[in-house]
Amino acid sequence: MAGTWALLSRMGEKKIEQWRDSFQRPADRIDQHLPLGIRVKGIVEIPQVDFILAGDQLRIKHPGISNIVISYGVIYMGPNTFHRFYLSSTTDIYMLQIITDEKKDVRDCKLFMPYDEIYPDDWGFWLDEHDGYIGYNIFQTKDGTGYERIWEDQERSVTLERDDRGNEITRIPPVEFLETVYMDPYGKDTEMVKYSSMLYGRTVNETTTEFLLVSAVEEGQGATVQLMVGVALEPMAIKVL
Repeated sequence: MAGTWALLSRMGEKKIEQWRDSFQRPADRIDQHLPLGIRVKGIVEIPQVDFILAGDQLRIKHPGISNIVISYGVIYMGPNTFHRFYLSSTTDIYMLQIITDEKKDVRDCKLFMPYDEIYPDDWGFWLDEHDGYIGYNIFQTKDGTGYERIWEDQERSVTLERDDRGNEITRIPPVEFLETVYMDPYGKDTEMVKYSSMLYGRTVNETTTEFLLVSAVEEGQGATVQLMVGVALEPMAIKVL
């Protein structure tokens, strides 16, 4: 079940009052100069407009008004840096992902929520180098909802077959990367997480796209396939306290 994921559960179990930082100097913090001024233990308020416009068509739900940043993850990918802020809401652990370029300008901002977790008996079905399901141009969730692949790489795209309508079924390999997760503001408690991921999306209405981030995840407690649903946010609409 979503919400029982090992890493997210460990984040949720962190007691903020246990972070004994009164003796630390401000320069020791690892979360200075991050996008939007977000810091671990800070408060983030997520705008509701996209959730209201989409009604009940979104699988991702609004996290509530005030969300505490309980940990911070960072991924370096070429000229871009993926900043992941894990938020403790009243119902679950959300992930606010902000991508910046080499000039530290914000290029992308999305909010994700856990949707499903799978413990595969057959990893080849998901990650086989020729036809693993992560990387197909269409991904279907358990209820049959289809999401189209967003990340593309024409040089690595392979046509697997054609469907009944003659449409090509293609695959590109999932994107592999490492995330360093800081469980406290001073980098004393860290975790390394390995991902093989693909991003998908579906049109909800003329103003809203819902995203589906599908990842094979390896971390300290084992390996699973994790699905997260998300929406794009306007960075300047996010309130940071």
